[in-house]
Order: sequence, then C-alpha cells, then structure tokens
Amino acid sequence: MKKMSLKDLAPIAIPHGPPVECAEEYYNSLMQSSMIVKKYPVWDVARPTPQVLMEQARRDLMEAEEKLAEKREEEARNRAAMDIKWGELRAKELLLKESFISFNKFIRENQEKRNRAERKMAADEEALERKTRETEAMRKRVEEMEEVKLMMEKQVKDYTIYEDYLMAVVRNYPEFKQPLDVLNRYEALAAAKSTLADRQEHDLEVLEDARKEIASLTEEKKLFIMGLNNKLANLRWEYDQVRNRVIKWELALHRLKETAASRHVELCHVKAAIHSLYVKICKNKGLAIEVKPEDFEQQLVVIMRALLELKRIHRIAAKRSKEKGDAESARQSAN
Repeated sequence: MKKMSLKDLAPIAIPHGPPVECAEEYYNSLMQSSMIVKKYPVWDVARPTPQVLMEQARRDLMEAEEKLAEKREEEARNRAAMDIKWGELRAKELLLKESFISFNKFIRENQEKRNRAERKMAADEEALERKTRETEAMRKRVEEMEEVKLMMEKQVKDYTIYEDYLMAVVRNYPEFKQPLDVLNRYEALAAAKSTLADRQEHDLEVLEDARKEIASLTEEKKLFIMGLNNKLANLRWEYDQVRNRVIKWELALHRLKETAASRHVELCHVKAAIHSLYVKICKNKGLAIEVKPEDFEQQLVVIMRALLELKRIHRIAAKRSKEKGDAESARQSAN
C-alpha cells in the first residue's frame, strides 16, 4: 500500500530561492496534490456498496495518515536544515559586518594615501614649473651675457691697435717700462711744448721790438734785416705746421683717453657681474670659492658647467613629466 501511494504521487519540484519565500508555494502544492481525485476506468470502478465505500474511505484515511507522517518527518528535517542554514547565514552576516568595517577602514586609509599622493604631485608640479621658469630666465640671462661678451670682444679687438702701438713703443724704447710711461712722457712733452711756445711768443715780441729798433738803423742793415724776416717767416710756417699737428694729436689722444676710460668702466662692470654670478653658483651648490677674482676665464668655465647641468636637469624633468603624462593617459584609457 505504501509503495503504491508513493508511485501515484507526482515528483516533488524543489523550488529555487530562499526557503522562507518558497514555503507558501510549497504547502499550496502539497494541498493541491492531496486534493487530486483519481479517476479509474468504468470497468474498474467498484460497486457502490456501503462496505466498499467504507473500505475505500478507510484506505484513503490510512494513506492520508501515512502521507501526513511523511510530511511531518520531512518538515522536521527541513526545519533542522533551515535552522542550520539560518545559523550559517547569521555567522556569514557577522563576518560580512566585520568585513565591511575592515573594508571601510581600508578605503579611508587608501583615500588618505591618495590625498597625500595628490598633494605631493601638486607640490612636485609646482616645483617643476618654478625650476622651469628659473631655467628659462637663466638661459635668457646667459644669451644677454653672450651678446655683451661678443660686443665687448669686438670693441676690444677694434681698440687693440692702440695698445699694440703703445706696447711697440715700450719694446723699442727701453726707457719706457709700461704704456703709462709713454703717455706721461707725451704729456710732459706737450707741457714743454706749451712752455716753449709761450717762450717763443715772448721771443717773437722781443724780436718785433728789435725789428722796430733795427728799422731805425742805417740803410746798409736792410739786407740783413730782410734775411732775418725771411728766416722768421719760415720759422713761423714750420711752427704753424707743427702746432696744427700737435693740436690734432692732442684731440686724438683726448678722445682715446675718454674711450679707454668708458671701455674700462664697462669691462669692470662685466667682470663684477661674472664674479657675482660665479659666487652665487658656488653658494647654491655648496662649493668652495677656489678661483681667484681676477681669473675670469675659469669663472666663466664654472658658470658654463652650471648652465649645462641646469639644462640637463630640465631635459630629464621634461622627459619624466612626459612619461608620467603618458602613463596617466594610458591608465585613463584603460579605465
């Protein structure tokens, strides 16, 4: 009887989803399966006698009691399984809560790290921009100094002939030890020349007085006086020629002194600027100032090396910035 009742039942379909949500559907399906009325062919229907009907009702009652007992056992098993699952779900819920807490802490730490990284990146970018501006200003300053250097070299080259002339005079005349002695000697000669010119003027006045006195002399002295007058005229012409040349060279010497003084002042300014830049570079690098102040060539070598280092640093910084930008673009495109 029990095997027959199990064979007549429809196969149980296990619902999908949480058991709590499918309990109502499960019990409804059980009620519907118990209310199904079996139909038999006409030739198998028992005769409707009271004994047959009683026996059939008794059999249905027994089958219903057996099914109810089986369902109660199945419900107890399902209840135990559901209690175990509920315990597992509560444990998972507690574990999930702890995971949420630790994950929230991890997110906050990551956000703090990201904020620090962003601040550091902003500071690095600002420092890079500042260094770029300083490098550009230094490059422009170097270009200006190069232009000034070329201009001064051209001017020094143009006025080197005067120095060469004075040095040639010093070499050819041992009594002069330096070009300044030549200039002093020239000034002394000019002063002597002026004194001689004054004395000559005085002598001419005396001569004129003598000529007036001679005019009163006898006729036989006229030829002698005429010769003296011719000689005096020649001396005056020579004097005028010499005086014109002296005035010309005095003006040239005066202009040369003024030009040399102005060029000397400009050269002193440039030397001072080179020395100041050299000292500033040594202080910034923490180097000892070993080059003498008058050794401007070595100072320019140190300045050029510092400029080359700044240029190389700028190139490396630009390369790293470009690589960083490419990596950021690749990451954004990947996201």
